[in-house]
Amino acid sequence: MDLFDLGCYFAHHVPVQSMSNPLLRYSACAYAAKQLGRVRGRKAVVGGNVSRQGHMELYPRPENVDWAYIGAKYYDRAISLLMEELSNSGNQDSVPLTPITAADETFSPQGSTASPHSTPRTPGNKRRRLSRATSSNHADETLAAASILCVYEFLDNANTAWARHLSGTKSLFDMAEKEGMMPVRSPTSPGALSERIKPSRARKATFWNFARQDFLAAFINEGQTRLSTDDIGLWRAAGLHLDDKGLVIPSNTEDSQFPERQLVMREDMISNALIFLMSKIINYLASGDSVDHVFPQNPASPSGLIGINQMLLLQRWKELEKELDTWLKGLPDTFKPCARLPPVTDGSVPADSARALFSEIWYSIPMCASTMQSYHMARTVLLINKPHESTARRSTLSNRLHSYRSIELEVRHHSHEICGIALGRPEGSVRIHQVQPLFVAGQCLTDSRERRVLLELLRGVENDLGWATDYRVQQLLKEWNWSQSPR
Repeated sequence: MDLFDLGCYFAHHVPVQSMSNPLLRYSACAYAAKQLGRVRGRKAVVGGNVSRQGHMELYPRPENVDWAYIGAKYYDRAISLLMEELSNSGNQDSVPLTPITAADETFSPQGSTASPHSTPRTPGNKRRRLSRATSSNHADETLAAASILCVYEFLDNANTAWARHLSGTKSLFDMAEKEGMMPVRSPTSPGALSERIKPSRARKATFWNFARQDFLAAFINEGQTRLSTDDIGLWRAAGLHLDDKGLVIPSNTEDSQFPERQLVMREDMISNALIFLMSKIINYLASGDSVDHVFPQNPASPSGLIGINQMLLLQRWKELEKELDTWLKGLPDTFKPCARLPPVTDGSVPADSARALFSEIWYSIPMCASTMQSYHMARTVLLINKPHESTARRSTLSNRLHSYRSIELEVRHHSHEICGIALGRPEGSVRIHQVQPLFVAGQCLTDSRERRVLLELLRGVENDLGWATDYRVQQLLKEWNWSQSPR
């Protein structure tokens, strides 16, 4: 959950907070126990090679442990605590999910409520205090627990329960403020626009974890995201550097046009910016050629039958392509591979082995490796769904064939890059996030040898890490018109 967070909120802060927060503790334990159950209790040694493990790393009589039962027991307890928390929140006069800003902490006595008639000392204090500082921290922990429970359901592809948890988590965010997932500060002068307040570290980490799951759910279920990609203020408040057109500001140079943003985005925010763009792409695909971009479309509606002019669809497609190009051109050098082993073509390895078919690609930062896999996935999905040029001006057959072949070559390149990064043996967190990119690559590969290598990569994720991949394996086998391939 921390692969795309340099602050490692879930790994570093959640264990500390869970000592005093039972909801967070039971949620984390439920997720951990379920994962252990799916790998039959196997656990990687933390910290590298050791001659002796600490006793706290070992579970007593592990051969007799029913991890699935333990996970379900902790999960039920976490859900009960979550419902209790929401019930208690609903009975309080304050809004418990509204965070306290730094200005509030400085100028408001702890435990007191600022009077609406008092004279504000700073612009940040003009917003009425809605909860205590401790309630804010507690609310952030509640959101973090809800996010962990979402991952608990996604671990074994419990799609219906996962979708229900995601919708519930979105509702929790919305409870924080009627205007949206990030709190809003009132305008400081008449006629001024409201602006988003910078969220806490916990809420920021939870937001991006949710945004990533929200995108994955939309992609897997062929729907739209719960988060609105049109709300630029929301994404800016979450840490993205976007210009007035919503384009990602380059992160490989200091930006003189935005002096208030003297520091460029770091790798985690750059990676999160790609999720923002991929959410736009998946929403574009989900809306289809609906006139008003309503999803799902109603075939009985006259507007649903008319659709959008093909050139308008192509124009929007080119806008998305430009946004993806802008993101790519603004990447720092950390998103370039440090090592690349080309395929072995001298016959010294079997012709159907991975080394004879694909490169091996390695990045020094695991986050960057996973992000580039997602980029190649996004580019592939966008290329395959490129609208046709208008038939009003007929192009020659050779021009159309050249366009199709060009797309096919590009798609093959991106598919091989996805597989090459996977074959570079990245760490477990990267492998978990590579399931959907590998699935997209598998839909594009035509060589049976390459397909078998890809199936091994997908199955390896589930065997080694317990993360569900069989639903994607079965879908690929069906699309390829294959029976069960050898394991």
